[in-house]
Amino acid sequence: MRIHRNFPRLIDWYILTEIASPFFGGLAFFTFVFLMFQLLRLAEFFIVHGIPLFQLLQISGLLCMTFVPFALPISYLIALLLGFGRLSSDSELIALKSSGISLPRLTAMPALLALVIAGVSLMLNLELVPLSERALKEKLVAVGNSRLVSSIHEGTFNQGFFDLLIYADRVDSRNNRMEGVFIYDEREPKNPLTVVARHGQWTTRSERNGGTTATLLLREGNIHRSDSSQGSYQKIDFGEYRLHLKTDPGSGGMWSKPKMLTFEQLRKAIRDARSNIGAQRILEGEFWRRIAVALAPLAFLFLGVGTGVQPPRSAKSGFGLVAFAVLTLYYTLIGAGMQLNESGTLPAVLSLQLGNLVMLGWGFWNFRRSIR
Repeated sequence: MRIHRNFPRLIDWYILTEIASPFFGGLAFFTFVFLMFQLLRLAEFFIVHGIPLFQLLQISGLLCMTFVPFALPISYLIALLLGFGRLSSDSELIALKSSGISLPRLTAMPALLALVIAGVSLMLNLELVPLSERALKEKLVAVGNSRLVSSIHEGTFNQGFFDLLIYADRVDSRNNRMEGVFIYDEREPKNPLTVVARHGQWTTRSERNGGTTATLLLREGNIHRSDSSQGSYQKIDFGEYRLHLKTDPGSGGMWSKPKMLTFEQLRKAIRDARSNIGAQRILEGEFWRRIAVALAPLAFLFLGVGTGVQPPRSAKSGFGLVAFAVLTLYYTLIGAGMQLNESGTLPAVLSLQLGNLVMLGWGFWNFRRSIR
């Protein structure tokens, strides 16, 4: 039988259409599932904090961006299982093999797609995701600071709020207002302050370094001050009193987390941490973790094709269980690799590739068995 010279090219496009639909469907589904885990948090922003819908959509978009690198390899694996599973169950693979198209030849287009997905994932992991993580954290801090009163529960003493003890009879979280305010300020232990006021109003202002200055405007109250060293007591009545409080995210903490560093920032941090072996291992682990997750589609290629052409009796549910088992094993190995790197047992370049190496070995074995 004579095969048209464009037949292999048509087959490539046919394979692409078979796996493209479940890939994009899986990408949308898994991103949505990951976002649902944050649903209560988003609802709190909208209902309690009263943030605008547009700002809520911005936060949701940034959250989705942080999920995409994890959804890409999952979606690719599902696409291979479903695409080749359908070809196998409908006996189309047998027809293609009888036409002289081997299984390795059918893998050409999925391999090209794996390279494209790996490249996109690498770009996301090294640049866009860290920027999204930082932008997301900045927005969450801005939302929290702009609705400071929402974290104060009326009728109870609230501890740890800017290192103050605060009580309010009534709280209006939408307008950042309080009524019947009691504040105990012990930031200077030798001269603690007790402030009582009828009304309180919070305002915030962003600083250039990313910090925030919060001001509590108190009206119609008095200040009680005691000096234990001198045994004195002082009471000051006021019409208005401003209490200035400041947070400085640039000083470290959550703003220096490795996952928020871009490629160049991470490389610089690794070089600067040479004197601190523990910190250097953590940073190197983060760098190679991003590389490993980006390369996951390539590691799943032969496993997905080899398993897909041997569909279980109930293909969809069976493939779902296979995908779940593969992903559980994969991310368990990634976590084990992080531990091996941080303990110094294996270097990061090797320990973080354990998941990919195991998937490649399993995939080659399964793929060769399918060819036979």
